[in-house]
Amino acid sequence: MKYFFITASIFILFSFSNVIAQNDIVGHWEGKIKMLTMNLDIQIRVEKTKKALNGFMSIPSQKLKDYQLPVFTFTKNKVHFELPSQAGTANFDGELKSDSIKGKILQAGIQGSFYLVKATGKAIALKETKLDEPLPYLEEEIAFKSGRILLAGTLTIPKEDKKYPAVILLTGNGPLNRDEDIFGFKIFQIIADYLTRKGFAVLRYDDRGVGGSTGNSIQSTTEDFADDAKAAIEFLKKQKNIDVSKIGFLGHSEGGMIAPMVASTSGDVAFIVLMSAPGVSGGDVLLEQQKLILQSSGVKDSLIEQNLDLQRKINTALINDTDLNDLRTDIYAFAEKDFETLSPEIKTSIQDKKAYINSTVQSQILMFNNPWLKFYIKYDPAPTLQKVKIPVLMTFGELDLQVPTAQSRSKMEAALASGGNKNYKSVVFPKANHLYQEAKTGSPAEYNELKKEFVPGFLNTLADWINQTIK
Repeated sequence: MKYFFITASIFILFSFSNVIAQNDIVGHWEGKIKMLTMNLDIQIRVEKTKKALNGFMSIPSQKLKDYQLPVFTFTKNKVHFELPSQAGTANFDGELKSDSIKGKILQAGIQGSFYLVKATGKAIALKETKLDEPLPYLEEEIAFKSGRILLAGTLTIPKEDKKYPAVILLTGNGPLNRDEDIFGFKIFQIIADYLTRKGFAVLRYDDRGVGGSTGNSIQSTTEDFADDAKAAIEFLKKQKNIDVSKIGFLGHSEGGMIAPMVASTSGDVAFIVLMSAPGVSGGDVLLEQQKLILQSSGVKDSLIEQNLDLQRKINTALINDTDLNDLRTDIYAFAEKDFETLSPEIKTSIQDKKAYINSTVQSQILMFNNPWLKFYIKYDPAPTLQKVKIPVLMTFGELDLQVPTAQSRSKMEAALASGGNKNYKSVVFPKANHLYQEAKTGSPAEYNELKKEFVPGFLNTLADWINQTIK
């Protein structure tokens, strides 16, 4: 409950306003937000039209890229913008001096700071440089419809004019872009590049509400994302260089739930690859995930059990569709105990303890009370896996604490076997975490500090298995 400032599901309302010299604010800005223990990189692009200033925000670690900001205020070199979030509105007040903006943040009684410096367009562009140029394959920006939702993505395909087998990449939970960029580790960009060089067409696309895609991921469910995956197949079937008899999915985490949903009902899916997919209900995954992550962080067993007890109550409320406000007293009591575990430095920065705790409680209630989580908590993937008859590759990380391997692997194998599927394989990669980085403990807290590369053998395992499967 300690980290609640900017989440992947929250966008920023950034405000600047008309000034003496609007041109001073136009351009590219880079900087940091510092609050409690967080130190987030941000990028802002401000453009001027005849009628107004338009701003675009990127927060790489939160998977937010070029989000068009709806409101600006910029008056007499004073900059003000606000961030409405589940933790309460964050108010930013800063001052423009030369080529920098420095100011303070106040949210839920907690004070922080932010700092921006003006950069050239070229400097920003360098950070977006793609893999090895020129690419030895074709890369095309594409878009397709899923009902009323427009999904934007990238199709990579070998250059020779013939038909190729295709792989559709399905992201994990939370709003993610087409590269499945997590703390700068562009998981799907790397996989797409590798597989395309090996002779496959690869389609990857932004989640709903991310990048060039419309819609809202948090207000959608895994079933809605399955509809998007079906739409991706329909799009590929219309492309002249795609072998429509050899289209498959590669799904990571929640994407590994989506792939079987579609494969169990569609005759258009030739194979599926499930990376760290859950084999039990989301409610069970969350309980095991919390236990293991807290243990890896050195949290006392008594506090872990209290956390799990509260999570069980929340799971039950979501399953039974009861009001989470009924648990406000329980959540508040836990938040009070959690407050006492904060460091003296963090406690000093919290100007109003009661406001902080109330804000934390409200953010937790709002975070849990959404359609996606309600579906995820209840959904058991095993019955769907029993219906999958096509070839399946399952990969797991030995140190995965997000979707623990020991909890899911045997259940998935049992479900496929009981359904009569004899063409499946599971591989566990030693020392790998949920993102298939070589890890120390497997905790998500390590993701950002680890090398942005896969463990040895991971990529060629994917390519070799798919090649053998489609022969």
